Parts: sequence; structure tokens; C-alpha cells
Amino acid sequence: MKNQSTNINNNSQEGNTMNNATTTPITLDRNAAAPSRATNSITLTAGSMMFPLSIYTAVSDVAINRSERLNGDPGISVGRVHVRKDTGDIIDPANVTRMAEAAAGKGAGKWVVVDDADLAEVYGDTGEAKIVSFVPAADAGRYVIDGLVQVRARNDKRASAQVANQAAFSLLLTGMANRQVQALIRFVVRGGPRFGLLDHTGDMRTIITADAVREARELPVIEHADGAIDMMGQFIDSVGVMSEPVIDDTPVKVQEFIDSKAASCGVAVGDSPASAPSVVVVDVMAELAASIAASMEARKSVKKAVAKKAVAKKATAGSKAKAK
Repeated sequence: MKNQSTNINNNSQEGNTMNNATTTPITLDRNAAAPSRATNSITLTAGSMMFPLSIYTAVSDVAINRSERLNGDPGISVGRVHVRKDTGDIIDPANVTRMAEAAAGKGAGKWVVVDDADLAEVYGDTGEAKIVSFVPAADAGRYVIDGLVQVRARNDKRASAQVANQAAFSLLLTGMANRQVQALIRFVVRGGPRFGLLDHTGDMRTIITADAVREARELPVIEHADGAIDMMGQFIDSVGVMSEPVIDDTPVKVQEFIDSKAASCGVAVGDSPASAPSVVVVDVMAELAASIAASMEARKSVKKAVAKKAVAKKATAGSKAKAK
């Protein structure tokens, strides 16, 4: 059992996870750096068992963020303000209260103040987590996934406690692997309770509960001629069927555009907008679209070159065979 536990921990580091349809480990495409700091801490309980755990982000935001500045001055940030919707007047955030409307009972239609302490009475305290049940790994595909986090034993400054935490969590994962199940967990973090499926590698997929998943709209079933289906098959083959990492290079293109624009008309912190270089009006979307189109065209050229090389190689092989 000791060796099996070690293998599971290694799988976790390498990024293996349980396939939704089977129990065969597959490898996720992971190109971003490993998380270094925990975003939340939970204490998972199941009966008399307790597992102190930390949650790490498993996805990285690659978008280019913009921030508000006053009149083009990079030294003056503009934050979010509270504004009355009826008059447009700015109000003090200290005077803002969170309220909710009653939907049923004698108080239906009336409003009451609902603060974080009130919600905690219903949700539970932040950091609480419980194993609701164990789900066969083969049935995990029935749940709608909306996120991915990594779960690890919580760090503890006391060496003995750290070892105990890791051993307990490793034993849980080992048992799950042996029984080919995933743990359905309800956990409370800031913002309310969430549900997730924890697999034997320490990956937890946060899920959307069934009451939030809409019924499927009717999808017409239309019969197609064999020739039309064959043509669609040819179209699919022309585009290409492959399994490769999906990487969004748009943020890189946006950053390159920002760098290029800043070289000619950028404003440094401390410069007043009046003394800054005159701003050249540029159609950002047109520039971005052109950049992306050029990137796609370059990729097509690479594919054509690879295909041409393969054809030439095949033809050479055929000539050699005839010569023999």
C-alpha cells in the first residue's frame, strides 16, 4: 500500500486525472506555472475523520487587464463608487446595507437586512467542508464542471502535524483510487457554499448543481443524404482531427500591440496628460483582428508545409520501392 500511495502523489504532481467516462488516468494539458500560494483553507470532515486542506488555483487568468484612470493620467486611479440609481448621487459605502426580499409567508414582498452573519447561519462557517458521498468515477460525467482547483494537505509549522496531515490525505486518495470513486464535497468559501468532485490525484472539479442546469431545448432531428454526410466528413478531415493543447495567444497579441503603441505614444506615471506625447488614434479592434488573422494564416502555412513534406516523403518511398 505504501508504494501505491507514493505513485498517486506522483500522479498528482504530473497532472494526471481521472477520465469522466473511465478509471484510466489521462494527462491534462498544463502550460501555466504551478500554484505557489493557497487561495482558501478548508477542514474536510467525514464522520470522525478530519482532513485539514488547502485549495490552490488550477487555472491562470491570461487576459490583459485594464484599469480606470482620471482624464488619461496614469497616476490617478479611479475606483468603483456607490451611486444612487434614482438621483445619480455618490454615497458613502458605509451607508450601504444589503437587503433581500421575502418570497413566501406572511412577510412576502417585504425587505429585510441580510448580512454575512445571517448567511453564515445557513451556509455554515467559511472553511467547513463535508464529504456528501462518494461517486463512481465512471459516473462523474453526469456533473457539469465549471472550474478546477488543486487540493493538498494543509501546511503546518509543526513537523509532526504536517506529516500526519499528508499521511491522512494520502490515505484518503489511495482508498478512492482503489475503489475507483471520487468524493462529492460541499465546502464553504467566501461568497457561499460550493460543491466539487475530488479525484484521487488531488484535483477537484467544482460543479454546477442540478437545480441550476437548464433542461435541454428541443434539437430537431433531420435526416441527411449519405453524400452530404460524406462531404461533412471531408470537411472535418480538411480542418484536421487532433488532440493538442489549446492555447489562447490573443493576450500575447494584445500585449504586443500595447508595447508597440507605448513605444510611440505612451504616458509614464508622473507625466501630465498635457505634456505627454500626442495620442495617435488607432482602431484597436482592427489592429487586433489583423494581428490574429496574420497568426492564423501563418499557422495554415505551417500545416501546408508539413502536408507537402509528407506527400514528398511518400512519393520518394514509392520510387525507391519501384526501383527495387
